[in-house]
Amino acid sequence: MRAATTTVLAVVGLAAVVWATAPEELGRTEVELPSVQSAGAPGLLAVDLVDGSTLHDLEDIEQILGADLDWTHLLSIDEALAQGQVVDLAAAVALLRNHPSVEVVEPVIEQSMLGYPNDPLFEKQWHLREMGAPEGWANTPRGRGVTVAVIDTGVTVVEDLDAARVLAGKSFVPGTASAADDQGHGTHVAGTIAQSTNNGIGAAGVAPEATILPVKVLSASGSGQSTWIAAGIDYAVDEGADVINLSLGGSYSRVIHTAIQKARSKGVVVVAAAGNSGRQGVSWPGALAETIGVSAVGPGGEPAPYTSWGKGVDLAAPGGDKRKPGGGVLQNTIAPGGSAYLEYQGTSMATPHVAGAAAVLLSTGTCDADCVERSLVGSGGLARWDDHLGWGRLDLQAALGTVHQRFDAFRMLFALLATLMLARLAKAGGGFTTKATVAGVFTASGLFFLPWLGLSGAWVNTLSRPFLSWPTSVFGPGAEGFPLWLSVLVPAVVALTAGASRSMRPLALGFAAGIGAHLIHGSFSGTLAPWWLGENVGTWWLSFHGTLALAIALGLAGVEKLEREGASR
Repeated sequence: MRAATTTVLAVVGLAAVVWATAPEELGRTEVELPSVQSAGAPGLLAVDLVDGSTLHDLEDIEQILGADLDWTHLLSIDEALAQGQVVDLAAAVALLRNHPSVEVVEPVIEQSMLGYPNDPLFEKQWHLREMGAPEGWANTPRGRGVTVAVIDTGVTVVEDLDAARVLAGKSFVPGTASAADDQGHGTHVAGTIAQSTNNGIGAAGVAPEATILPVKVLSASGSGQSTWIAAGIDYAVDEGADVINLSLGGSYSRVIHTAIQKARSKGVVVVAAAGNSGRQGVSWPGALAETIGVSAVGPGGEPAPYTSWGKGVDLAAPGGDKRKPGGGVLQNTIAPGGSAYLEYQGTSMATPHVAGAAAVLLSTGTCDADCVERSLVGSGGLARWDDHLGWGRLDLQAALGTVHQRFDAFRMLFALLATLMLARLAKAGGGFTTKATVAGVFTASGLFFLPWLGLSGAWVNTLSRPFLSWPTSVFGPGAEGFPLWLSVLVPAVVALTAGASRSMRPLALGFAAGIGAHLIHGSFSGTLAPWWLGENVGTWWLSFHGTLALAIALGLAGVEKLEREGASR
């Protein structure tokens, strides 16, 4: 009994350490915020009143200015964001700068998308492999339950983008009724985030189970006003977006900055492009401390020639380099006559890789927005900040390593408790309980500590995984999804063979309990996905077979108890 107690305490203690471990906060590079210049000339003025301001408050501001103002959009009234034409921008800003009802006043600022479209190429998606997307497909819910707002030129459902995972969204471009894409940029960005994957059609996406919220703030020309963008950000937050992707940029806008600050205060991850100037100086809002500023690298991880760099870059991600054959970022987007698979390049293309990675991390359910940001930036691989790469290159596999420390702890503790309870029902000695518990934890979690010891190689990759994930080490991500593998079949065979031997019975019991715990954990966490069955049927399948596996373990405990009672008579 002492040996069993020691084993249980050691595993529980290790789980507690894993749960408490979190990536350290990294110092973010701070960029001095520029002042927004107001020319003494006519122009469009942005006025962001205190949240909750009424039409009466807006009319008071109009009287001070001697000009008419309109709410930027009906959906931005709650944020009290307005704009209007004035005869002297500098004078208008001076009049309202210290007004108690005004949060921000500045000229309306134009921002533009940050990408370069080119001819279609049907090459392999090197960019997804380089950032570790397959690891996310294999070991997480793949973004399920996470909403990513694509604040861009809009999003149109194309052949390789699941319409069921694209919301209606909203347009903030005057004269444009829907959030459909009329340029191609936004749909390409959405594809990198959530292109349908493993469906036998076209390309793949980083977080294929994520939901896309289209927010159109850029016109068909690829540009949009700061008030449209700020209103779009506020709308995305109100609609429950978990991640905001801003593949756009330009001059500094306090209106946009304020909207992003509010988004971050509500737990939204905001990812923004660094810019395509090819020079020092990161575009806004990518340079803000509240955003993850993303620069671009090409195949092989070298900084792309067009990427902006300097303070404000937090992470580098694949953005493409069209100088190399097949070096662009390939996704399905709109094109004349329908849809096509086109290679684009730009920091606009790098940014959704990070936004998709954030969705994958959030979908594990063990990491909030701050944890996601620390995990992504902290797993970039650089000990010191680099002016081109920030804290390093996007590495989803490494980021998942930090997050899975907590994620795997749930499954490990579930298997531990289930195996311990079933072994105790057998009223066996400490040796039986210890063997069963170790077998259960190993089956459900693998020798997860091996990489911590600095070990590497194919055998380490296999043994450090749960038993049900072993096929992925040989055949690649998703290989464990064969329904009969994710079923009671294997533990039943083990129980019928090894369970007949008293010396092997504790191992068979632990194996069945570990499989049962993993199947049930996979059903509610979304980390297991049986082929062909669909989401709802697949969840039922895993729960049902997990319960059967635990029932087999209970049966083995009963057999052990009966044999021990019979031997004692």
